[in-house]
Amino acid sequence: MRPNKEETYESWSDRVALFEQGRAMMQIAQGRDVEQVMEEMSRRIAEKMLHPIFKGLRDSVVIPQSSDEDYWNQMKKRGPVPDHIDDDIKSLYNK
Repeated sequence: MRPNKEETYESWSDRVALFEQGRAMMQIAQGRDVEQVMEEMSRRIAEKMLHPIFKGLRDSVVIPQSSDEDYWNQMKKRGPVPDHIDDDIKSLYNK
């Protein structure tokens, strides 16, 4: 369920809650287990409420494009390699 263009987040969230409550009531009327329906309803509402927030965060983050060489140069600046790291990986640090 997508928000309308002129709709506030609060009004959209009310509409989502009403939609999911109606869906849950229909499932209960069809004989599904009430506890299972309620858990699914709360999960669906939470996912729908968080989706635009996570999308906004994801869209606002700029990930710089760097080469493997830049990455390994950064890794060298981090200090010594811990003892529990495999020898194969240690050799990558020492490039």
